[in-house]
Amino acid sequence: MNKALQRSPRVIAIGDVHGCIDELQMLLRQCDYRPGDQVVFLGDLCAKGPDSLSVVKMAREIGAVGVRGNHDFEIIRWHQAIQRGVTPPTTTPSHYDIASSLSPDDVAWLSSLPWYLTSKSLNALFVHAGFVSGIKLKKQNPRLMMNMRSVLPDGTVTSKYFHNWPWARLWQGPELVLFGHDADRGLQEYDNALGLDTGCVYGQRLTACILPERKLVSVPAKREYFKFRRKRF
Repeated sequence: MNKALQRSPRVIAIGDVHGCIDELQMLLRQCDYRPGDQVVFLGDLCAKGPDSLSVVKMAREIGAVGVRGNHDFEIIRWHQAIQRGVTPPTTTPSHYDIASSLSPDDVAWLSSLPWYLTSKSLNALFVHAGFVSGIKLKKQNPRLMMNMRSVLPDGTVTSKYFHNWPWARLWQGPELVLFGHDADRGLQEYDNALGLDTGCVYGQRLTACILPERKLVSVPAKREYFKFRRKRF
């Protein structure tokens, strides 16, 4: 599942928002957002933070596009389960609560998010977690595109955080990849890859990249909304 992204006057790619509506509004003001700009969310608009519903509503209102994050995927999955009458688990109710509260238009928009976006005019790709180098885009694994963080020396692709083995170090282009998902590493800057998950929901920052000039803009989180559980290998 892929969609082509047409170039507008500016493209504003935004890292993981996780329901942090106040910070999202601040960031758009800091970016001097104006009608005609194309906002691209890099996945995980929802869950963990204070107001996922407002984030999705705002994304729709400004005509934003985005890619599907692992938490967005879980919310869509739970909405489908609700439609089938499945009882939610008692241990992790947050995705269920969001899924059961979204309007039909919100659900339709969230469900329309593709695994990745392409922009030929910007020579750029947008994805939540990453790509495996050497594999054609159409052959990439959706699960990995939403969850991968590291590629080990033996070629193993994993969602786990291994400090010395970020997947993006292997990406040779020619397209610039903009991605999120990896708050542990924070801002990642490579010649051909740019990681924009700077941990807003964990009390750090929300970050955007304005294209084509590749200008970085960020705002601080108002507070820590969710405790970060670091797992290092």
